[in-house]
Amino acid sequence: MRRVLPNAFATHLDSRAQSMGQDGAAGISWRGFWTGAFLSFFLAIGAPYANTAMHSTFMAWDFNTPGAIFLFLVLIGLLNVLFKVAARSRLLALALAVLALSSYVSYYLPQSDIDLLKPGFWFASFLVASAVLNVGLVLRGSSLALNRADLVLVYIMLLMVSALCSMGMSQQLLPILAAFFYYATPQNKWEEKLHALFPEQTILVDDGQDNSTFFEGVVPGVGDIPYGAWAEPLAWWAVFLIALYVSMISVAVILRRQWMERERLAYPLTQVGLAMVQGEGEGLLNSFFKSRAMWYGCAIPMFFGSLHALNAYDPAMPKVNLLWALPFVGNQVLQLRVSFAMIGFSYLISTNISAGLWFFQLLAKAESEALVVMGIMSKQKFVYGIAGQPYLAYQGGGALIALVLAGLWMGRDHLRAVFRKAFFGADDVNDNDEIASYRASVFGLLISVAVMVGWLWIMGVKLWVAALFIALALLIFIGISRVVAEAGLAAVRSPMIAPDLMIHGLGSNLVGASGVFNLSLSYIWCADIRIFIMALIVNGLKLVEDMDRRSRRMVLWGVYLSIFIGAVGSCWMVLHMAYRHGGINLVGWFFKGGPSTVYNYAVLGLEPAGVAWDGLAFFVGGSAAMLALMWARQHLLWWPLHPLGFAVAANHLMDKIWFSIFIAWAIKGIVLRYGGPASYTASVRFFLGLIMGETLCNGLWVVIDYFTGKTGNIVFILG
Repeated sequence: MRRVLPNAFATHLDSRAQSMGQDGAAGISWRGFWTGAFLSFFLAIGAPYANTAMHSTFMAWDFNTPGAIFLFLVLIGLLNVLFKVAARSRLLALALAVLALSSYVSYYLPQSDIDLLKPGFWFASFLVASAVLNVGLVLRGSSLALNRADLVLVYIMLLMVSALCSMGMSQQLLPILAAFFYYATPQNKWEEKLHALFPEQTILVDDGQDNSTFFEGVVPGVGDIPYGAWAEPLAWWAVFLIALYVSMISVAVILRRQWMERERLAYPLTQVGLAMVQGEGEGLLNSFFKSRAMWYGCAIPMFFGSLHALNAYDPAMPKVNLLWALPFVGNQVLQLRVSFAMIGFSYLISTNISAGLWFFQLLAKAESEALVVMGIMSKQKFVYGIAGQPYLAYQGGGALIALVLAGLWMGRDHLRAVFRKAFFGADDVNDNDEIASYRASVFGLLISVAVMVGWLWIMGVKLWVAALFIALALLIFIGISRVVAEAGLAAVRSPMIAPDLMIHGLGSNLVGASGVFNLSLSYIWCADIRIFIMALIVNGLKLVEDMDRRSRRMVLWGVYLSIFIGAVGSCWMVLHMAYRHGGINLVGWFFKGGPSTVYNYAVLGLEPAGVAWDGLAFFVGGSAAMLALMWARQHLLWWPLHPLGFAVAANHLMDKIWFSIFIAWAIKGIVLRYGGPASYTASVRFFLGLIMGETLCNGLWVVIDYFTGKTGNIVFILG
């Protein structure tokens, strides 16, 4: 009997391959880099401008990356449509260029002083440059219109920038470097306890005036920004952060095949990007916008969010409360918060994962109350992770580390093959479908880890402490990345961070005074890790699986380009916003609370302390419980709960999103039970619409507030 693929499926495979570059003609082009570079820069300056100058919605806060999705919607719904229209006629291309140029000149020419810190100026400049460039391309029979592979590149670049432009790097780095000399007082004993621990290298900023102009602003015409005071500290930190980002990308490449092809992780977050990219075709309008179900879902958060935004303009406008509190056990209180985007993302999660997430959150609440009732309380205090109950932080940290180590053990055959390819060039191991070769990734990881360990050692940290700390930090990053890739959680935090585990778990007697100080400074990059590069590049790699080898390798250059643009652009904006408006007038946590936490906890960590055996006992207990849960999932077919929830339960972010996860789990369960897989597939667009609606509402009101001058208008945020 002749066996062939059905015609419809064969056609689908051919069209998918051609659309993503397998034909060698529709792969990534310079157009993708042109558009991706600009939108990356615009997000890098626009997101921090929105939450500093405008005190508006945070557009780069969690793994839901609303800023990236909003700009991508603008690209596929407006910019790419204009590029396609211009490609149809030379006259149309010329008309659009003339319209753009004349509008630009008429608006900016009369202005005597153009404010380069205004994101609108840069967006308008890009439109004009693109319109003029497009005329030349159309005359040659081409255009700036992007194909699917180009769109994937742009989307991944935007994801990378999202991890750097606010919470992930710039708004943590700059205030912490400048805060010591400004906030130091005899009462907090920073000068007395910490100044003697400064390394010989200048890694903190001191402008000779206690950095007062950074936090209070420069008087126009009187003072200038002291760029020289920032040069050496930023150079030192650039060395460390570059090594950190290289290590994250290398780890993502090394683990991609294991997670994606061997374990078949779901990557729910990527469904948003895939839906938008796959909707791009020969027509003018992306087919994603033609879905009625998507627009029905989009309308709901647009309605509730717009009411909230309008209330900021006119308090008489009613707004609907989407947050309630419910007594649980003892003094524990449950937050019943409706987040439309979280419902949308959670609907894409497997039901056993979502059940595990909300169940273990409730269980953690009960356990926390039980510990209080029994009088089992730790004397330690944490700010990040599970701050309210340190023992649960140790327990969750142990569970997360166990999850990672067990996963690495299960993938040992793949890891062995990767290292054979890297060191011995094994011909039986194929790495042509990776964005970087295994040799480059393995050596990139080893060299970057050596640089980070050496950096800490140069700053005065004991060598074994530095090595153990970097290992723990990377394991935690891998763990959260695994949770994001498998569970699709758009908002998640580590239950315990590496500096707390080292300083408070091992104690200052072992870590040493210089180690305590320098590991406290690592709060800059591994404390409030609600968003970071590794988790986002892991998801980004899912989007490139249909590309040809050449396009995949070009993605790596796009990733590094976007990291450079995101880091430089966001630091430039945050630095100038601080000196223009005064940091104390911007985001309170980034410019006061966060920096104070770093140095206060460094002082606290210097107090003589041995190993916290009680905390480490909970750490070991959490590890054992996680291994038992993983065994149950593998060997008991009836086991209903995924162990991921145990690793990330009890932190304040889960407290805020568990109810949205529960709603999505309940709805999905009903749909699957009474409608089957077909009904679920048909309903996905509605829940993607919930995500788009919240993203569009946030983005559109940021744009409206930008033109009206409104400040303090925060629409949707988890906090």
